[in-house]
Amino acid sequence: MVEIGVAISVASSAYNAIKGAVEKGREAQELVHVFSKFFDASDQISEANIKNANAPNVTKLFSGSSVESQAIEITAARHKIMAMEKELREFLIYSGQSAFYEDMMEERKRIRRARILAANRAAEKKAFYIDMVALVVGIGVSVIMIVFTVSLIASAS
Repeated sequence: MVEIGVAISVASSAYNAIKGAVEKGREAQELVHVFSKFFDASDQISEANIKNANAPNVTKLFSGSSVESQAIEITAARHKIMAMEKELREFLIYSGQSAFYEDMMEERKRIRRARILAANRAAEKKAFYIDMVALVVGIGVSVIMIVFTVSLIASAS
């Protein structure tokens, strides 16, 4: 899952930029674009988790990586993001910018609920269609094999 590694890298860069800017006395409101990068990376990890959870059975069966490796990569990334976010929160609180952080988190929760709901619906729909196509193809191949076998038996008689 290359996108998880990239997301962690982007989040770490944004985290370091925010921390450095606040240490130099800049206000959190001036760093909106950097916060955006950090939380976009966090959302990419959440979306990867949702995609992994709602992957079609065919994809799960033939994926190149094990379930364990996917689980550990997603879990490690999620814990790293959580630790960075916790440090950012504490850093903003100690620098006297807790109101900004709390408002941002409330808005984030509202937006995230809507996005996760939409992402779950889309992933479930995609998984359903892929599984149905695989089922139809499997039935089609089975019917062709039966017809071919019956025609061989009929021609041998």
